[in-house]
Amino acid sequence: MDVGMTKFETTSKVVTLMDAPGHKDFIPNMITGAAQADVAALVVDASRGEFEAGFEAGGQTREHALLVRSLGVTQLAVAVNKMDQVNWQQDRFKDIISKLGHFLKQAGFKESDVFYVPTSGLSGENLVTRSAVSQLTSWYSGPSLLEQIDSFKAPQRSVDKPFRLCVSDVFKDLGSGFCVTGKIEAGYVQNGDRILAMPPNETCTVKGITLHDEALDWAAAGDHVSLTVTGMDIIKINVGCVFCNPKEPIRACTRFRARILLFNIEVPITQGFPVLLHYQTVSEPATIKKLISVLHKSSGEVLKKKPKCLSKGMNAIVEIQTQRPVSLELYKDYKELGRFMLRYVGSTIAAGVVTEIKK
Repeated sequence: MDVGMTKFETTSKVVTLMDAPGHKDFIPNMITGAAQADVAALVVDASRGEFEAGFEAGGQTREHALLVRSLGVTQLAVAVNKMDQVNWQQDRFKDIISKLGHFLKQAGFKESDVFYVPTSGLSGENLVTRSAVSQLTSWYSGPSLLEQIDSFKAPQRSVDKPFRLCVSDVFKDLGSGFCVTGKIEAGYVQNGDRILAMPPNETCTVKGITLHDEALDWAAAGDHVSLTVTGMDIIKINVGCVFCNPKEPIRACTRFRARILLFNIEVPITQGFPVLLHYQTVSEPATIKKLISVLHKSSGEVLKKKPKCLSKGMNAIVEIQTQRPVSLELYKDYKELGRFMLRYVGSTIAAGVVTEIKK
């Protein structure tokens, strides 16, 4: 149920691979993984009946693709797995591509950023090296999955912005202090730095930095690191806290305004609607306090002020109140730290971006 993590190297990149759980009971964990990702690989089952079960109503393929796109991932490699089950038939591959392609386009992916690779995990065909199976090579001459991952465009990193690290795990280490792990979303950190943890608003000192089990003197935006910190009580740090530069701290708040896009929801959203706010590694109970306006989908102009309720597919500005303070940034300043998802009774109802932070 947790997000597993490992690394591997291609000819031009060092790739951190996060394996997100697929079961619908563990979507909150999957959001934690997807919020830290730059690109994604979606594995679908090509065998007859199995692809349909995952993709049709109630399957998880749809929700996962929507979530990943809403959390800012734009490039996607689709590994069409178990192709050996269908004797590497080109027709089956094309059938899956057309069904998925149509849906991914609706979810907001550009066709030019989605790549399909036929594979077989069991025999290892077309994963690391190009396949030599004649049934496949007769119609497919594209890259293997590893080559496809290698050719993804590298994302822009916000190295020049103030330091931000969102905590995904906290644990006690041998010796003094304790460890936090997470992805550096912006800036850089080096041994000996004083850093501030928000919401508890306490500072501590970085004693050690490790990246994939190697000790380093410094690390920068995009790295998934473990920091050993001292001078602070471990009880005060929770998953979801943000470590930042004390001179330019992140703001913690319990009320903020946001622009949200509603998905396929059963019940209309009214004032006072209870939701679960998923943001980076945080999941926090919250309420939709005010419905401010309904916006036009593409132009963003206000169509209606103070609506009574919001229904599926709408774009709206709302005010959200959380039970405990959360550390947020405006989307325009830090894309990674300004995005969130809203869930209600086990399904994802909206994606949003922070537009204004209230005192």
